[in-house]
Amino acid sequence: MALPLAGDLRQPHPQGARHRRQGRSAERTGDAARTRRGSRLSHHRGRRQLTTGLLDARSRIDLVPAPSSPLFIVNPIAGSGRAHGLAPRIEAWMAEQGIHGRLLETRERGHAERLAAEAADLGHDRVIAVGGDGTIQEVLNGLMATGLGPDGGVPLMGIVPAGRGNDVARGVGLPPNDPIGSLPVAAGEATQPFDVGKASDDGGAIRYFAAAGGVGFDAQVAWTMAFNRKAWMRGEAGYFLATLNELRRFRNRDLRVTLRGDDGARVVDQRSLFIAFANGPYYGGGMQICPGASTNDGWLDICIVGDLSRFEALRELPGIYRARHVNNPKVEIVQARALRIEGDAETRVHLDGEPFGGLPLEVSVLPGAVRVAVA
Repeated sequence: MALPLAGDLRQPHPQGARHRRQGRSAERTGDAARTRRGSRLSHHRGRRQLTTGLLDARSRIDLVPAPSSPLFIVNPIAGSGRAHGLAPRIEAWMAEQGIHGRLLETRERGHAERLAAEAADLGHDRVIAVGGDGTIQEVLNGLMATGLGPDGGVPLMGIVPAGRGNDVARGVGLPPNDPIGSLPVAAGEATQPFDVGKASDDGGAIRYFAAAGGVGFDAQVAWTMAFNRKAWMRGEAGYFLATLNELRRFRNRDLRVTLRGDDGARVVDQRSLFIAFANGPYYGGGMQICPGASTNDGWLDICIVGDLSRFEALRELPGIYRARHVNNPKVEIVQARALRIEGDAETRVHLDGEPFGGLPLEVSVLPGAVRVAVA
C-alpha cells in the first residue's frame, strides 16, 4: 500500500470519503513554518531530484495535518497581490497557536472551488477563504457541491478578507481591512447560520453567491472590470472611474421581475437602471445597496432602481455608500424568497461582482445552507 505524500489531499478520512486528486496545489502547513527540512518535491525537477523529494515527503508523514484540521485557501492575486504576502504570516500564526492546518494557494480561476470541494469530502472541519468576494464565492460553491460537513451537518466556512471589496466580511461584522486580525475569528468556535443565494439561467447554469448580484448597469460594470479592464481601472478610484465611464454609455433596460414571497407573487415591469438582489447589505466595495439585508433571515432583499437619467444616477451613486438612495422615489427595496428577472438577452448579470449567464434569471435563497465563523 503506497504511503500518502505530505500535502496530498488523497488521505483517507476515518469515516470513509471519496478520494479525489487535488492536482498541483501549492501547499503549506502550520508545522512547515517551523520545520523545512530536506528537498521539496517539484514537478520540474529531474528523476534523481524527484526520487529525493518522494523520500523526503515520506519521511515527514508525521507533519501532515489531520483531515479534521482547517484548510486555508489563499488566492495570491486577491487585493492586487496583497493576499500572496499573507501566506507566511498565516503560517507563523498557525505555528504560534498550535493549529495544525493546511494552507493552499490557488493557481487559476476555479481552483479554490475545486480545493474546497475536495477538502469537505475529506472531512476538514472548516474551509477558510483568504481573498476577496470572488474567492469566497468559489469556496462557497465548492462547499455547496458537497452539501454536508464532516459531521453530517452543514459546511463551515471562515473568512479572512484580503480582496478589494470584502463585502461578505462586512456583512457578517468582520473588519474588511484587517486580514491578520480576522484569523482568530476565522478559526474560532463562534459560528452562525449563513443563507446562500442560488442563481440559474435558462441554459442550465447554476451558481451560488454570498453577498449580492445584479442585472443591468451594475452588472455591465462588473463585466467590463472582468473582461475589458484598462490600466487606469485599478483600485477603488479606478473602479469608480470605470463606473462613470459605463454610465456615460449605458442605456436603461426594460426589465420584468416577478417577486415571490410567503403571500404570493408580485410583478414589477418597468424600465430600470438596474435591479440588485442581496443576501447581505453590501456590494460594490462598501455600497449599502440593501441596508436592511441580513445573511441569516431567510430572505433576499431586492433593490429596484427605476428609469433614472444619467444626471440622476450620477447624483445618487455616491450616496449608496451611506444608503441615501433609499429616499429616491424611483428606488424601491422589497423582500422575496425567490425572483425571476426577464428582459433583453444581452442584459448583463453578475453574482458577487463576477459575470454570470444572462436573462431570464431565476434567483432564490437557501436559508442557513452553511455556517460562517463570526466574532
